[in-house]
Amino acid sequence: MNICLIMDNPETTHHPVISIALQHLQKHHTVRLLDVRELTGVAAIAQEQQHAIAHVYLLKSHAPQALEVAHYLEEQGALVVNSWAASVACQDRVLMTQRMHAAQLPWPRTWYFASLAEAIERRAELASLPFPLIIKSHYSHRGDLVGKVKSIADLEALLPEWSQEPIVLQTFAASDGWDIKLWVIDQHVYAARRRTPLEPGASKEDIPLAPADIPADWMQITREIGRVFNLRLYGVDLLMTANGPIIVDVNSFPGFRGVPGADTALVTLVEQLLQERWNHQ
Repeated sequence: MNICLIMDNPETTHHPVISIALQHLQKHHTVRLLDVRELTGVAAIAQEQQHAIAHVYLLKSHAPQALEVAHYLEEQGALVVNSWAASVACQDRVLMTQRMHAAQLPWPRTWYFASLAEAIERRAELASLPFPLIIKSHYSHRGDLVGKVKSIADLEALLPEWSQEPIVLQTFAASDGWDIKLWVIDQHVYAARRRTPLEPGASKEDIPLAPADIPADWMQITREIGRVFNLRLYGVDLLMTANGPIIVDVNSFPGFRGVPGADTALVTLVEQLLQERWNHQ
């Protein structure tokens, strides 16, 4: 059967998890790549139209042109994992906030501004907010704006580089100093702790957690996110606060780097998707 990986990073084919999974899949299936890095959405669609629709598309890119071609393919009846709608919801932090609130999942209070410059102009509103705050780009993308601001002066310091960036501001969740990283490949949940990157000089090393050591409430929250966002491959970032765990990010199709057994689980999922596709033909 035919599998297509939609990508925009030349390192993807050398990734320690993705590349191994692709090698395994190539033993029994035809695997091809759609690299949209230097293509517009229209060009990516035109390039894909030269091929028969694949049985499964793996969307390992959040670039606008990748989402555009994924949307087109779904309109043609293709199976895209994760779907266009799910991937967009993970990229758009305002839409993500709406989904979290609707599902009553623990999520920071969030304010949206059309640009950082507009936020500064609304000084009275800013002055009423509970600093410190977390600032993020409205749309998640490579090299986006993410940081902690302690005052309006900190926001003003960002203006030279980010004045026209659409942003969200979120309440700062005081935690125990650790980020909880959870990764999901279908029904397989993996977890690790990592020192919060907001601390100067924090180590980026992950400390894996055994499945038996993952608390039930973390599992429940993580699986509920998969249901709410319709995700099969995703990552969740949690913080432990005085009021319990709070979600701070969801990533559609992370790289699963350093996650033991992720390549095997990924192959198993793709094989399952292919079988499901075959059964519905």
